[in-house]
This record gives sequence, C-alpha cells and structure tokens, in this order.
Amino acid sequence: MTTTDALAVDFVVPAIEHLRASHPEVRVILSTTTRLLDVARREADIAVRTLRPEQPDLIVRKLGCWEVGLYATRGYLEKHGEPQPGQGLSNHDIALYQQGVTGRQDDTLAGESRAHGRVVAELDSSLMLATFVRAGLAIGELPEYVARRDRALVRLWPERRRAKPYEAWLVLHQDLARTARVRVVVEALTSAFAD
Repeated sequence: MTTTDALAVDFVVPAIEHLRASHPEVRVILSTTTRLLDVARREADIAVRTLRPEQPDLIVRKLGCWEVGLYATRGYLEKHGEPQPGQGLSNHDIALYQQGVTGRQDDTLAGESRAHGRVVAELDSSLMLATFVRAGLAIGELPEYVARRDRALVRLWPERRRAKPYEAWLVLHQDLARTARVRVVVEALTSAFAD
C-alpha cells in the first residue's frame, strides 16, 4: 500500500489497527511517499492519494473531501498578530509545499497573495507542513480535518475557501478488487475515512 505520511498517520494506520484486530494474519507493506507509485504497473496493490488518477484500468473511489483553510496557532497570532486581508501576508511567516509536491502551485494562500510574506519553510509533505504550523513557526494552508483535531490551531479568514478542496482517493487495479486480502484492507480503509 502507498499513501502520503499525513494520510497514513491520520487514517491508514488507524485502519490497519482495526484490520489487525479482526485479521491478524494480514501483513501490510506501507510506503509513505509523495512520489506516486504506479498501481497500474503493480508498484502497489492499493494507493490512498490526494490526486485522482486517470488510468482507465484502475478502480478509483473518493474516500474524503475537506475544505482547506489558512491556519496559525494562538501563540503565533499572539506574537505576530493576525494578517490583514489585502496586504499580501505582509510581515508574516508562511510555510508552503515545495514546488511540484501538489498538483496546485500558485502565489496565493486562501486566495490572498503571498507576495509580502516571508517564506520560512518549503516542505515536501502534508505531515511536515502541519507539524510546522502546529509548532507556531508559520501560517499555512491545511485541510480542515487537521485543525478539527488540534485546538491550538486557529482558522484565519474562514469565509475564504481555496477553490480546490483536499481530497483522498482509494486506488486499486481492477484485477485485485476481488482478492480477499485486498478487499479486507479496502473495507478497513473505507471505514476509517467514514469515521
């Protein structure tokens, strides 16, 4: 199985925990990477991705969809104040994904230009971006489910929404859909995301 580190921590590992309680003989080989392993070429049996693949021989199912917002910790806001809309995040520290990590890369955060913000970190994973923001080191865009789990995070400008939400997709090759070992893992994943 392959997924990102954030989805592994937040959803996949809890699914495996539940799965192991009912099927202790199932062994999971988990690769957490931002590199997209090719399910069509059998580099992985199952993938949980944030980008929907387009290959026709794959079964693709949406597991979740969350709004993305701009977040900071209360400590960050006490130290730096809240950014003002229309000022390009002037005098604020921001954390971003490295170029090419996501399908979306532009010069805005929550629809606000980041032209005057200080980019203090470029990170290659959702887990590291969330960790950086949670540490109070910067402002960053996070999926709302992350913030719901952390009371220290404050959403800035909640009326602003990123055009493209954060999505999670289950991907498997159609030849494996009826395989018992794959089917029980898919059921556990589906349940974890539904919860």
